[in-house]
Amino acid sequence: MGKKKREEKLKKKALKEWEEKRPKTFREALKYFPGVFLRTTLVMMAAVALILFLGALGLKVAESFWFQLLVYLGFYLAFQRFIMGPLAPPRIK
Repeated sequence: MGKKKREEKLKKKALKEWEEKRPKTFREALKYFPGVFLRTTLVMMAAVALILFLGALGLKVAESFWFQLLVYLGFYLAFQRFIMGPLAPPRIK
């Protein structure tokens, strides 16, 4: 079996395993919410700390709504896999 075929087979296997173990109903997903909430809080606290630090340095842009929105969005997108934790699909290379 070639390298590409083997990789495809492993991808399909990983996705199939993830589909089987992921929560199918809201009730099953409830057990993951505290962890997701705490991870989100942790990431957003880091974003707030950055904004406060930049504001303390005297940067006027740190007071801008749009700058703050971009920082929050950037942190969320950068740490999305961390936030989603066990609910995230497997990373396929």
